[in-house]
Amino acid sequence: MILIKIAIFSDTHFGFGTGKEIENDSYDHAEEAFKLSEDCDLIIVPGDIFDSRVPKQDVLAKALNIFFKAKESSCKTEFIEMKGKDDYKIHPLNKTGIPVIAIAGTHERRGKDVTNPVELMDETGYLINLHGETAIYKKGNETVAVTGISGVPETFAKDVFEKIDPQPEKDATNIFLMHQSVGEYVYTDEKSPGLELEQLPTGFDLIINGHIHWRNQCHIGPKKETLFLLPGSTITTQIRKNEAEKDKGVTIYDTITKTTEFLPLKTQRKVIYNEIRCDNEDIKTIKCKIIEYLSELEKEEFTKKPLLRIKVLGTIQGNNHRIDFSDIMKNYEKHFMLSIKNNLNSEKQAKNKELVAQLIKNTMSIDSMGLKIMKDYADKEKITFDYTHIFDLLAAGNIEAAEIELLKDITDENDR
Repeated sequence: MILIKIAIFSDTHFGFGTGKEIENDSYDHAEEAFKLSEDCDLIIVPGDIFDSRVPKQDVLAKALNIFFKAKESSCKTEFIEMKGKDDYKIHPLNKTGIPVIAIAGTHERRGKDVTNPVELMDETGYLINLHGETAIYKKGNETVAVTGISGVPETFAKDVFEKIDPQPEKDATNIFLMHQSVGEYVYTDEKSPGLELEQLPTGFDLIINGHIHWRNQCHIGPKKETLFLLPGSTITTQIRKNEAEKDKGVTIYDTITKTTEFLPLKTQRKVIYNEIRCDNEDIKTIKCKIIEYLSELEKEEFTKKPLLRIKVLGTIQGNNHRIDFSDIMKNYEKHFMLSIKNNLNSEKQAKNKELVAQLIKNTMSIDSMGLKIMKDYADKEKITFDYTHIFDLLAAGNIEAAEIELLKDITDENDR
């Protein structure tokens, strides 16, 4: 057997942060990703190459220069077939260097019959773009078949996947590319249902999903025969806890062992996420907690100014939960790109939310006794609200409307 090494990275988001201190990060990180891929036979990028559907010319120029690095390799490309694109002709530039296979993501999606930037890069020979097609690559007597579906609106994802019905090729290492929310990793609801792991195509050796910015992998399928890979983004566009805990980088897939190796980016900017919890404390104490944490953190050495998100949780004394943190952010702007998210509640708000949660819990667990339990609870807590109306809303499944009405009624009662 002949080994084919495949480099995988995603969501480069060229153009993100333009005009800000981080504006070069998307290019620096992607350039290193290509450098880490130079010993591979194939490069795969599953979507969101650009941060905008219509990138500015300077953004496009920088992206093309970075992608051209794959063309400078001495690797020889041997695409033998493009299934699903009858009129497709491989651009001569795509026959040089390391081939790059990609799909369009949600950030590049445009209307029908309008060229998106990934299609433009395909037409100019910088990559091969797939949507319902299969690119077949051969090295010696070994074959890799890559099938892709570009990012589509979550509401239509299941229908699109069923319509295209991607199928693996015989006698090949089969890879499927997608760019969607997956329920096990990203919250979805009835309005944007997304996909579940069990709804993904079967028979593939490897399924690669862009869109989700943190790394993860697991085996799926009836016999756990398919590796499901989230390569993560090469740049942080939103500071989240699960993303801050994992490095950015390139995943290398080995077609013989069907295993992966992760190569972290050395140029990546450190991302830090921290939660500070407060229990009925005053504004001064809360600010002191934040400053104490920042004072310790600034003692550490960073190659680049880190991205730092502090989330302040819990309760604050009094009825005003709003705090101006701009003074703290200004004092530490030389050390961190700092944002502070205020998730504090006043005592009254916390009590009202707890009460609403309890009422909803009680209501959702009863049928004919619902009105009685709700009335008894209201009498015990000495609060007044239209429990008949609230119960009717909950019984009809209008939980959000019931919560709004409850909070309004209870807050009005407490303010009297």
